[in-house]
Amino acid sequence: MEVAGSMDGVAAEAVGSIAEGTAAVAGSIAGRRPFTGHNGVPQETNPSLAILPAALAEGTGNSPFAAIVKTRDELQRWLEVHHPGLQWLQVEGLLSDRDAWAPPAHCASLIPIDVVLSDPSSEFSDLYRLVDVCAVRDVRVSMPAAPGFLKAIKLAASLRLPIRILPGQPNPEQLAELAEALEFYLHEPMVEAPVEFFHSLLGSFCGADTDSLWMILEEDPAVFLRYDDQGIPKLPRSPSTPSEQMSIAGFVERHFKSLIECGAECATCPWRQECRGYFKWPDPAYSCGGVKQLFSIIAAAANEMGRELAEGPNKTPV
Repeated sequence: MEVAGSMDGVAAEAVGSIAEGTAAVAGSIAGRRPFTGHNGVPQETNPSLAILPAALAEGTGNSPFAAIVKTRDELQRWLEVHHPGLQWLQVEGLLSDRDAWAPPAHCASLIPIDVVLSDPSSEFSDLYRLVDVCAVRDVRVSMPAAPGFLKAIKLAASLRLPIRILPGQPNPEQLAELAEALEFYLHEPMVEAPVEFFHSLLGSFCGADTDSLWMILEEDPAVFLRYDDQGIPKLPRSPSTPSEQMSIAGFVERHFKSLIECGAECATCPWRQECRGYFKWPDPAYSCGGVKQLFSIIAAAANEMGRELAEGPNKTPV
């Protein structure tokens, strides 16, 4: 996979786009969360959170949950619900519905919204419908690393929306576009909101206390447990349900331990702590060569950023 731009330039540009545009990376990670739950509490502070269809959400009691809404009526109804456990609404398949976005822009509630794109290359132009919505509530845009997703990244970033890229196990075409997206994140001065997973990894490599990709991308089932329409829990990126042998609790650590015991490349990977086998699921035979190139670019940017911040305004021009 060939990555555009030089390694030297990437880190230097990153200092300008992040440190100048918002704050130093370590500060922006610690002081500004990309997406917050109900009452402004970061989602990561919830010990366990269910992500389930809106029709099943009534019986959750006070336990924290995110409701998946797929119709205009569901969206409007849950915006008006004052449920103590509701952390955010995960909105799917509604971006093309122009009329669905008037209530979120005018409703008095402050419930955050995570807008999930299934086909970002065709849906990206409808992101303009979120302009009025993000003026009154937290809005995030989530999307798979599907072909053409970079167009959605660029438009969402221009609207100052936090972004979550769900990379899965990217093929060569997707890896090339992820490299373009990373370069855009590091170089483009207009990027002011976090683009995950790049943002937290960069913070981690700069010394910030961050979790693994499983947590950054909300795919650790012990913390973010998804349910299907029948109320059956599902493992991330897999149609499988947790079995007695593969329970929810400790899933990530058991998966990672299994990879190490089987001699997977994770054993010698310099970024195994940040990844914890994320890219080896669901196919443990997936080759991480292209992913490692992305990590190395982020690590190089973090190293250069650290030097730039340490030198400060007294840096001698070359």
